[in-house]
Amino acid sequence: MHSGSAGGDYGRAALGLVKPGGRFCAHGTPAGGFTPVDPDEVRARDITLTGIQQVQMRPDTYRGYLFSALAALAAKRFAPLIGQVFALDDAASAHRAIEGRAAVGKTVLSVA
Repeated sequence: MHSGSAGGDYGRAALGLVKPGGRFCAHGTPAGGFTPVDPDEVRARDITLTGIQQVQMRPDTYRGYLFSALAALAAKRFAPLIGQVFALDDAASAHRAIEGRAAVGKTVLSVA
């Protein structure tokens, strides 16, 4: 499955990589807009297209997933990937890294 979560040209490029019969999830706009999708192309390539509306869930289902994830985090079964840490007074550099797509994982601003 490829994701159009970056939107714009990035999402369009990702859609081009989907093999016939594949799946593509179009959501998000960090690149400035949603991924443009040609319905005829998607049908012709037998691609299953989903958007943000198909991944919504009821509040009780969401809470169940949330509590499971928090319990796993508390048990140290997984941890977030922190890719880079910037001092709070260097927040502009952190924003540049994120906007320039140079950041990997989570970007943290440190007050220490």
